[in-house]
Amino acid sequence: MNRNWNWKWVYNPFEKIAGWKAFGIGIVILCIATVIGYFGNMVFYGISIKGAPYLTWGKAFSLQGLGLAVTVIVMWIIALLSAKHVRFQDMLGTITLAKYPLVIEVVLLLAFSKRMNEFTDRIVSAGSIQGIMEVFNNLTILDYTLLFVHTMIALLFLVWTIALLFNAFRVSTNLKGGKCVLLFVAGVLISEIIIQVIILNHLVII
Repeated sequence: MNRNWNWKWVYNPFEKIAGWKAFGIGIVILCIATVIGYFGNMVFYGISIKGAPYLTWGKAFSLQGLGLAVTVIVMWIIALLSAKHVRFQDMLGTITLAKYPLVIEVVLLLAFSKRMNEFTDRIVSAGSIQGIMEVFNNLTILDYTLLFVHTMIALLFLVWTIALLFNAFRVSTNLKGGKCVLLFVAGVLISEIIIQVIILNHLVII
């Protein structure tokens, strides 16, 4: 098999897999990631993983579904307004599959979950800026090291997921150049705002 094709699985598998097949593979991967994340008190909504110490099965899957549905619908509407001959199943399938790094990320972060949940609880119970500063002042070198590694892993997979989402959007719409980039950025920002507004208005409560 061509080595270049092997690398395409990392950043752009959508030239070979799209539509309902991509959706089927992607949804299985997302369900696996959600189950693993539940046991590590990690939840997904939008393009990244967040800690959720008081997570339930309902919240875990509803937030995952919310993030996927909003992203697909927003990107689909943008595609209808700016591109020709865009199939909904291609947009649905490629965006769903584009989130496959989540299952790798959640496995890597599982080792940090207990310490991060303790840290989150301490931040929440601090109650003030001064209290939060005291929490940070009491951290050990090991705590700072774990926070740094955790943050680097999260950033790496965030960039990877965004790159996959961009290629998913590009392949599904056949758009190119600056127009494609601008529309994609607008789609991601609008999706994230809608998701956060829904959560902040307690339609889905963490």
